[in-house]
Amino acid sequence: MATATTSRPTRRPTVRPTVRSALSRRGFLAGTGGAAATLVLAACGGGDAGGAGGATRTVTGASGPVEIPANPQRIVCTDFYTTYALLDVGVTPAGTAQATVGGVLPEYQQAYDAIPKVGTPTALNFEAIAAQAPDLILGTLVPSLPADLGAQLSGIGPTLLLPAAANPGSWGERALRTADAVNRLPQGEQLKASYDQHATRIREQYAATLGRTRWALVRGSSGGGFFSDYPTSWSGVVLADAGFRFGQFAEGRTGAGGRLSYEQAPAQLEDCDVVLHLADTRGGVDANTQTLLAQPAFQQVRAVREGRLFPLPNYYCSHYEQGEAVQSYLETIVPRV
Repeated sequence: MATATTSRPTRRPTVRPTVRSALSRRGFLAGTGGAAATLVLAACGGGDAGGAGGATRTVTGASGPVEIPANPQRIVCTDFYTTYALLDVGVTPAGTAQATVGGVLPEYQQAYDAIPKVGTPTALNFEAIAAQAPDLILGTLVPSLPADLGAQLSGIGPTLLLPAAANPGSWGERALRTADAVNRLPQGEQLKASYDQHATRIREQYAATLGRTRWALVRGSSGGGFFSDYPTSWSGVVLADAGFRFGQFAEGRTGAGGRLSYEQAPAQLEDCDVVLHLADTRGGVDANTQTLLAQPAFQQVRAVREGRLFPLPNYYCSHYEQGEAVQSYLETIVPRV
C-alpha cells in the first residue's frame, strides 16, 4: 500500500498506470453511505485515522472551515497539483487524479506512475478513491468543478479542497497549504526559501542582461490565435521573481494571458527581445503551439527573426521543484541573448 514517506523519489524506468472506469457520483455515494460514514467517524474522532490517536485540527478550505487529521497517513489527491506539491515535501499520496496537462517533472515520473489513479480532476472515480481508505482527501476546487464536490467527497473521508487562485502563478501559496495539510510545512518553507534564493542569484548575476531585455511567453490556441502570457501566469511568475521584464503587451497585467490573432503577433511582440514558447516537462510541443510557430506572421516577430525564440520546458509550472527547474533552464538561455 502507498503510505506517507519522507524519502524523495528517484528516477527509475516508468510503469504504466491503469485507471478504473468512473462511476456516477450519485449512484456510488448512495450505495456506500454506511461505509463512508464509518470512515468519517474514524477520521474525526475514534480509531487512529489521524495518525496520532485520532487527533484532528481545523483548517480553512474553499468552502469554509473543515476538520482534518492532525497527521494524515493516507492521502488521496483529486488533482495533480497537490500531488506534485506532496512529492516535493517527501510524501507519496495513496491515490491521485491523472495528470492532464503539462507533464510530470521527470524526476517524479516513476513515483507518480506507481500511485493508483482515481480518474481525472473533472471525472473522479469515487469507488477508486474509497478503495484507498483515505484519511484525507486533498485537492483544489477550480471553477469547472461542482460547488458541492467537497460535501460529496466528505462522504468517503475527511476532505480539504483548497480555493482556486485568481492567478495561475499563485501556485506557491497552494504548495505551502498542501504541505501544511500533511504536517510538512517546515519542508515546504525550505523549498520556498531555496526557490527565492535561486531567484535572487539570477537577478544579481544577470542584472545587466535583464535590465536591457524584454521577454514574452507564448502558447498556441485553437481557432486561429495564441496567448501571450502575463507575469502572473504559471511560469510567468518564475520569470518575474527572477527579475525578467515582460514586453508592453503583458507587463503589469494579471491573470493567465491575453489572446491575440496570428496577424497581431509582429506588432504586439515588437518590443520583446526574447520569446519563450510552451513546451512540456520533457520539451515536447503541443499541436496548437506548433501551428503558431509555423505561421508566417509569427515568423515576422523581431525576436523570432533574430534567432531568439526558445522552448520553455515546464511552462505550466505548478510547484517549487518545478519552479527551480524553470530557473535552471533560464540560466542556460540568458547568456545566449
